[in-house]
Amino acid sequence: MELNVVISQMAVLFIVLAVGYIAGKAKMITPDGNKMLSRIVLHIATPCTLLGTVLSGNVNVSAGETAFFLLMTIPVFLITFLIAIPAARMLFSKAGHSGRRQDRGMYCYMLVFGNVTFMGLPVTYAIFGPASAYYVALFNIPFLLLNFSAGIYMVSGKVGGLSPKTLITPAFIAALVSIPVAIAGLSAPAVITDPVRLIGNMTTPGAMLVTGSALSQISLKNVFGEWRLYPVALLKLLVIPVIAWLALRPFVTNELMLGMLVLLTAMPVAMAASMLAYEYDGNERIASSGIFLTTLLSCATIPLLVFLLLT
Repeated sequence: MELNVVISQMAVLFIVLAVGYIAGKAKMITPDGNKMLSRIVLHIATPCTLLGTVLSGNVNVSAGETAFFLLMTIPVFLITFLIAIPAARMLFSKAGHSGRRQDRGMYCYMLVFGNVTFMGLPVTYAIFGPASAYYVALFNIPFLLLNFSAGIYMVSGKVGGLSPKTLITPAFIAALVSIPVAIAGLSAPAVITDPVRLIGNMTTPGAMLVTGSALSQISLKNVFGEWRLYPVALLKLLVIPVIAWLALRPFVTNELMLGMLVLLTAMPVAMAASMLAYEYDGNERIASSGIFLTTLLSCATIPLLVFLLLT
């Protein structure tokens, strides 16, 4: 794919995000309305995108390729953790700025967990096409397992434990179902795939509207006044993905797999950071500020990484 095409597609996505931001500021999309829209995107549209992709025959992967991709998520998260943990400690090592343990944990969380659903799915879909949805589904499996165990510990400073209830969501179930369907090469008649894909088409615009509207509720003063967010953004959006690319390139010869692993690692801070902060007494101000800044900067960093992958 040509870089100018990627930039054009990214511009389209972020224009939709800007519309969501303006709609949020104008109260056309209220916080309650945004929560409802996010539920529709997450629990209805996203599962339909995943299932519509595999049922329509747009994915042609073997069991070995699926297992290999899941295996490669291990070094990706390992690299991320090995950078995030000492980086978060260093950010609070300055005299007089020890900070709460939860604050250090929140910075660590922001470095590890990216917005692989609301941003990752539409962005990679725009760049790599329908087949990318299957790999997003696979990436979400270890992501969710870690998010609701290590992620909770980072945000709260307490061992949260992995609750099966938090994982049993339509998107997670669709991800698990899509694996045997894709491997077996199963397909469905148009009377089933057409409505599934039609609903799934809501995912990209809906996710960007949700993200934009959520960002409109964040104080810009908090965002640009916190100096620690800038090194976090640099590490999250560029340094960690480039290191992952260098580490994986000798082993992952499939360009689509490599591109998916790198770009999903390069997504801005997960929207879940704010939600977990509310639920587990974390610093919601830091979380929301990190989400805003990294989402804004990803407009530039994602095309840079695509250029790296293309060259």
